[in-house]
Amino acid sequence: MRYLFRLNDTPKSCRLTSQRCPTTHAHPYFISRLMLSLICCLIFGNTYAQTAKAHERAGDKAMDNKEYYAASQHYNNSVKVRPKANVIYKFAQASRLFGAYEDADKSYAIVAKSKDKNRFTQLAYWQGVIKKHLGQYDEAQGFFRLYAVQDGEADSFYRQKAEQEIRACKIAKDLRDAPLDVQVDWVEGGVNTPFSEFAPHRVGDSLFYSSMRFKIADKKGRERYRSNLLLSTGEDESKSFEDFENNQEHIANSALSSNGERLYFTKCEGGGSQDIICQIYVRKSASDGSWQPAQKLPETVNIPGFTATHPNVGYDSLRQKEILFFSSNRSGGQGKMDVWYSEILPMGGYGDAVNLGAAVNSIDDEITPFFHIASQSLYFSSNWHEGLGGHDIFNTRLEDDNWTKPINAGYPLNSSFNDVYFVINADNSTGYLSSNRTGSLSLNDDEACCNDIYAVTLALAPEAPLPFEEESSVTFITAPEIKIEIPDEQPPTYTPPPPVIISQTPYVPPPSTTFTEKNIITQLEELLPVTCFFDNDKPDPRSLAATTKTNYEDTYLRYYDLREKYKKEYAQNEAQLEWLVEDFFDWEVRTGYQNLEVFASMLLSALNKGYTIKVSIKGYTSPRASTYYNNILAKRRIHSVRNYFGTFAEKALQNYINSGQLIFYETPFGETTAPKTVSDALNDRRNSIYSLEASRERRVEIVEIERIY
Repeated sequence: MRYLFRLNDTPKSCRLTSQRCPTTHAHPYFISRLMLSLICCLIFGNTYAQTAKAHERAGDKAMDNKEYYAASQHYNNSVKVRPKANVIYKFAQASRLFGAYEDADKSYAIVAKSKDKNRFTQLAYWQGVIKKHLGQYDEAQGFFRLYAVQDGEADSFYRQKAEQEIRACKIAKDLRDAPLDVQVDWVEGGVNTPFSEFAPHRVGDSLFYSSMRFKIADKKGRERYRSNLLLSTGEDESKSFEDFENNQEHIANSALSSNGERLYFTKCEGGGSQDIICQIYVRKSASDGSWQPAQKLPETVNIPGFTATHPNVGYDSLRQKEILFFSSNRSGGQGKMDVWYSEILPMGGYGDAVNLGAAVNSIDDEITPFFHIASQSLYFSSNWHEGLGGHDIFNTRLEDDNWTKPINAGYPLNSSFNDVYFVINADNSTGYLSSNRTGSLSLNDDEACCNDIYAVTLALAPEAPLPFEEESSVTFITAPEIKIEIPDEQPPTYTPPPPVIISQTPYVPPPSTTFTEKNIITQLEELLPVTCFFDNDKPDPRSLAATTKTNYEDTYLRYYDLREKYKKEYAQNEAQLEWLVEDFFDWEVRTGYQNLEVFASMLLSALNKGYTIKVSIKGYTSPRASTYYNNILAKRRIHSVRNYFGTFAEKALQNYINSGQLIFYETPFGETTAPKTVSDALNDRRNSIYSLEASRERRVEIVEIERIY
């Protein structure tokens, strides 16, 4: 999918009619030609706008029907005609939902640079989601931090989700940097197609799985795709399982009982503007080897109006009970989709469904449970618990009637994409999962829309049981040297900042901003360094005073307003340099100020707890002036940042400065640390003032904090 076709600068009617537009001339002939052209422009221009609106309306309808690929195509066509920010945003949303992450990333970035960016209040959040899917965890963390600061409702779902993702991004880097001894391979042999393949499980030499590759027509003759159960023996092409192939409903997610006598699966109905509702069915084997007609499970499992899906049969060896695990959005859960279980009664009934509780289930989705009998561990996927991507694989086990805290299954089982339907085969050394990670087939080359099936080889001997280690990042990996501890409230490292959304009035967090009490000092340390950038010879140009009355906030606002001037003076109409200047102001200048706001809020929270804290600040300049002057200028810049702290939160920090509970340690370096490549020529203003090299030297850094007692 290619997005946002760039039109040239000729008038629209000329582009549409492939004719040369006339130019203005005093002769009546040329005037008549001009009038005719203007009339044509009005006619074609109106048609042009109507075409854009028609595509947008079609995209809106497709979004309502959850047809995200079709919606993205319609929005793309609308953007080609008229690139409006709101339609580009819609295109980004549809692309994200379909899985075209790179298209979504580029489009969100365009919206963030538009004059209408402030209309899209969740833009920073969705940019964080996309950056995380692309494995760009530092950038994702920055966007989530920005959104968490912007969203003033502490209990809102997206605020809580953003704060959870901030922690997840830190953990994701740790997991990725400690890969496990696991091999994950794309399954060949015709199993995978450009459509979604999922829910794999092996029985003997046969691979059972589900696929969305089947095209059917509804009663009105409209074509759509549905899922069906397939069976592959590795020798021939996969074939449909039994008599499901003529069904109109989605049939998927098969699971066999341990004795092989019962086949569970889901049947889903609905679509379009209505939500799809799935219910769990079972077919029992007959004496002749065939399967009896399907029976819908009772309302202890299937509740009318709610989805029950992803069945999996386990055996609790301690209680000696057969258990049906499944996912459902039924009422009484912790959030959206939760993992539930129901006891399979000896006479064939099903006990009341039991929620696994808040230790496992969250306010978001937990899906695709798999109970591994050998280790008595439950594996599932979640898009809430800290992980590398959208849905990650986790495991837990039942101890004293309580499920343990889920542990991330680690990299490369998990990726920055969606990883679901993890199962372990009977040999305990191999398994499968479904993922839309890089390498999966798709309808287009640049999308990650569709799941494929991947074979997993574990680092275990075939007969070895799967140990459960409380602190291990993956319970079934016998590699004690790889242990990633995930503390309850450990915050992430905040480096380096990504591009951010620019608003006319900088946001200042309210004094009531709260932070985790347990690790407030650690959180402050992990924000460092906080970097504040300055315009040339600011504040107080040509002054020999080492102090200033100027607040850094005022200096920052005036500096940021000069970004177009910097772009003009340095880039000199070179497009690549213009982008670099824009990125500097967005990624570094603006985000530096945002970081200062967050740091001040957290600092106030720490001081309110009674800590005495020393903050180390360093000041730098570019080498344009004398060493003596630059040393004074560096002190002046440090003082402007101190002034910011003094006025923060209605001078709440100033009270701690006065009492000696907040101490500043200042080190003015001037230009002494600037590289020799930075120009100091007074007559070379382009390089000594406006260049990125010189701009990065004009800064103050908060580099260290120390808790005195």
